[in-house]
Amino acid sequence: MTNSVAVVTGGASGVGLATAKLLARDHHVVLSDTSGERLNRALHDLDSLGVSAESIVADVTDRRSVEVLMVAARAAGPIASVVHAGGGTPRHASPEAIVRARVLGTINVTAATLAVAGLGTTLIHATAHAAPPLPFGTVPRWVFRLAPADPEAVVAALTRLTRLGPARLAPAAAHAVSGTFVDWYTARMTEVFDACGARLRSTSVESIVELCRDGLRPAA
Repeated sequence: MTNSVAVVTGGASGVGLATAKLLARDHHVVLSDTSGERLNRALHDLDSLGVSAESIVADVTDRRSVEVLMVAARAAGPIASVVHAGGGTPRHASPEAIVRARVLGTINVTAATLAVAGLGTTLIHATAHAAPPLPFGTVPRWVFRLAPADPEAVVAALTRLTRLGPARLAPAAAHAVSGTFVDWYTARMTEVFDACGARLRSTSVESIVELCRDGLRPAA
């Protein structure tokens, strides 16, 4: 066991917990989620494997909450990996809730990771499962450029876009537009991470577990 730390948002269940179990083979794992009850169950699951882990309740849509998470994780040791799988929402979440979780989560986790990143720190954003084509065409990318100064404006603009098509397709549209944002923002911030000796990428939820099995080595 090394003293390096892996942080997993959305780590209380699903892909996040599966990822944490893999990373715990050679990291101290810090699990994060919005539910302390779910985190307790997940931590019990990890403890049964005899690995080193702890949990911290955090809301990825709240920038201060994510900053506290990352500072606490950094106190446990150098952060080697951050897997942001915390952009998920309940099955019947509104389009606005979907967009908000994924857009603000991406921005907040990126900024908080950059603040504590060291040489070789890798941040992986999990994008959504493959979504159907948007019912209203492509997303105007100029909306994304509001992100650094006014992330709430991005949420509002993308939420309005989801209402342009049929209501029954709005949740799928919310996943699609927010996934497009995640890819755009990751590409935009990759150069910043590179300059700090860290690494950043986004990948599909389906690929996260395989990527962790491969040691979180981003493709060249």
